[in-house]
Amino acid sequence: MILVNLISLFLLYYLKKSSGPQGFPAHLHRYFKYGMIAAAVLIALGVAAAPPVILFQLLSFVLVGGIIYLILNTPELQYQRALAITPLPIVGVQLLDYLIKTLSPGIHEVIENYLDAAGFFALIWAVTMWLNHRKQMKEVEIERIISKEQERQLRSTAEQKIQLEMLVAERTSEILNQKEELQHALDHLRSTQEQLIQQEKLASLGQLTAGIAHEIKNPLNFVNNFSELSVDFLQEIGEEMPKIADSPEKENILDLLENVKSNLEKIRHHGSRADSIVKSMLMHSRGGTGSLEPTDLNGLIREYSNLAFHGMRANPNPINVDIQLALDETLPKVRLNAEDFSRVILNLVKNAFDAMRDKISVSGSEYHAKVQIRTKEQGDDVLIEVEDNGPGVPEQIRDKLLMPFFTTKKGTEGTGLGLSITHDIIKSHEGTLEIISEEGKFTIFRILIPKSTE
Repeated sequence: MILVNLISLFLLYYLKKSSGPQGFPAHLHRYFKYGMIAAAVLIALGVAAAPPVILFQLLSFVLVGGIIYLILNTPELQYQRALAITPLPIVGVQLLDYLIKTLSPGIHEVIENYLDAAGFFALIWAVTMWLNHRKQMKEVEIERIISKEQERQLRSTAEQKIQLEMLVAERTSEILNQKEELQHALDHLRSTQEQLIQQEKLASLGQLTAGIAHEIKNPLNFVNNFSELSVDFLQEIGEEMPKIADSPEKENILDLLENVKSNLEKIRHHGSRADSIVKSMLMHSRGGTGSLEPTDLNGLIREYSNLAFHGMRANPNPINVDIQLALDETLPKVRLNAEDFSRVILNLVKNAFDAMRDKISVSGSEYHAKVQIRTKEQGDDVLIEVEDNGPGVPEQIRDKLLMPFFTTKKGTEGTGLGLSITHDIIKSHEGTLEIISEEGKFTIFRILIPKSTE
């Protein structure tokens, strides 16, 4: 029975060593450990032939049978099931020899040689099956290694894919950022180029304006000088008139002299005003804004809104407009360049008239044009609002209104300089200009300038 126990010991040792990297559950390792101890004890008892021998031999068969049963019915040992078949012929021959020898010793003596031959063939079977099992296990191990390598390659490929996707995302983000930076630089370059072109145009216009102003100033000086001289002559004539006898003709001459004197004073007044305008044009063309003096803003608005209205009524295409002034009479005097700021009022009111004229041509008699000019004190600033109920300004061109040479008027009706110059004048007064509009309803030009009292 030593052979049977050796088979048990070998099976358990092989199973323990073939557990692989994953290993078997802890309870199987306990079975292997206790089975190997039992097999070793039975081998020792078999060598010593200690009584009762029959019982120990029976236990040997029970142990090897239990091991074979464990291999065949444990899921963790499914790849080792061929190992359970390997020792079966040897165990079968040994069991048959044990039973015959125990139950009928006489028969055992007769067939002992046959049993030995059967044991030899059983050993050959076991060796053959063992070698076949080893081959199968190598194939299984190779498949497991290949499968593991494939899994590793798949994981590596997945990781590389993730890394490549992250790298592509990073590079894409960098490219988009570079594109945005380049687009910003291009927009800045285009804006700078447009500003340079506009500045060149304005410089040329300034030179032209200065030339025209110089040419106008010479005849204007003659008008002013001769009007003053004519007034002096009229005074001298007036002093000599008492020396002439009274008559209806004398009274008529005195009336005519008074009319001429009144006309000359008007010529001198408007000539002086034209002279101041020419001076302002020269200062503007040279980049100067003139001196700032405390000015009655409400009075300035009344005068020049009225002037704009009468100028519009004198045009070939006049319109009916209701001008409403909502002026804060408590406003202190504001430090302004009156000549320059008068152009702000004229330009804004004139633009309102032009816009409402276009709306009248579309809406007809149902539309009533209205311009409202408001002033109000706001902390350290003065608010001026010029509102019209014209067609409004489309949002897409609202930012362009203050650009030089941009105009919404058709043909040669506008130069595109009115609002640009207006904006420049307001900025020269350290003020701000904001355009608020709703298309089809209204437009408000909102001006904030610092106030300054006397």
